[in-house]
Amino acid sequence: MPIRQWFVAFVGHNTEKNCRDRLKKLGYDAFVASREEVHRWQNGKRKKVERVVITNIVFVHCTEQERRFLVNFPFIKYYLVNRAGKPNEFGGRPLAVIPDKQMDKLRFMLGKSESPVLYAASDFSLGDHVRLTGWGLEGFEGQVVRIPGGKGRYVGIRIDYLGCAYMEVDPDCLEIIK
Repeated sequence: MPIRQWFVAFVGHNTEKNCRDRLKKLGYDAFVASREEVHRWQNGKRKKVERVVITNIVFVHCTEQERRFLVNFPFIKYYLVNRAGKPNEFGGRPLAVIPDKQMDKLRFMLGKSESPVLYAASDFSLGDHVRLTGWGLEGFEGQVVRIPGGKGRYVGIRIDYLGCAYMEVDPDCLEIIK
């Protein structure tokens, strides 16, 4: 039985949600890193909106055979390649595959966080392993990171090949994992 994996599909600017919906309509499991926020317009009205956290990317959970079929759709530009991977006999690199555990953590973080989840496309220096004890994210594990120019403490999760999703947390809500 073919293995389903999380592939990273690049799509056009501001088309992430539309592409996700089209893929779901076709029966595929697709995910856009987004969260609901309340937006206040200039006239004072408020409305819940879905804000994309990682732009131009749709995560697609499918088999390699399904991915090869999906590459023909015009709304998918290309898939992320693992540049550190061993090249094949033709010199091509393997595609980047995001581990299920990292995708589960990202989905959990985006769905439960009370503070805005930010995203940085670069690596951070590794810090202490921590577990959150508050903010509706009890049990969430990540690493303490410092953001260049940031003043607070942040908890981040590394997403292979892409970078790090992070959020600012109250240090009182953290416990170190040994």
